[in-house]
Amino acid sequence: MPGCAVYSQTGSRLKIWTDSREKPHAIRGILAYFDRHGIEHETTALKTGDYMLDGQPNLIVDRKGGLQELCMNLCSKDKARFYREIRRAHDEGIKLIILCEQSGIREFRDIAGWQNKYGRVTGRQLQDAVYRLEVGYNVPVIFCDKRSSGRMIVEILTEGRQNNG
Repeated sequence: MPGCAVYSQTGSRLKIWTDSREKPHAIRGILAYFDRHGIEHETTALKTGDYMLDGQPNLIVDRKGGLQELCMNLCSKDKARFYREIRRAHDEGIKLIILCEQSGIREFRDIAGWQNKYGRVTGRQLQDAVYRLEVGYNVPVIFCDKRSSGRMIVEILTEGRQNNG
């Protein structure tokens, strides 16, 4: 639907807040998707995650640029920082959803076949860490290819809005 604006249930145009720490080159396609679909977007420092629908602070999308980034967050020596963010979101009543851009990965079981190029963590170990995240903290991890990220962010945020009122 290029050129069509997306509207909220109240008839106002959708507005998505983007975290200021997102690197412009990494999200160019996402912002282009928003623009093509008439979705207003602004940048601000979000306390948690990367994308939030205006007026819906209890649902946040945290974008990961691939399984390598997700692995760094879940399995590295610095994982405590990421888990603090997860716990803070949980304590504040925020539903956090991780969107991982990784071609060739469609679902949880596909993670086991992932080949880590930079470290010792195996696909199976990362799969276990993702499982602990999903079960222990109720944080789902959704996979898409980079070209679909903008659409997926909008779908996650607007479906969440409908489910949460």
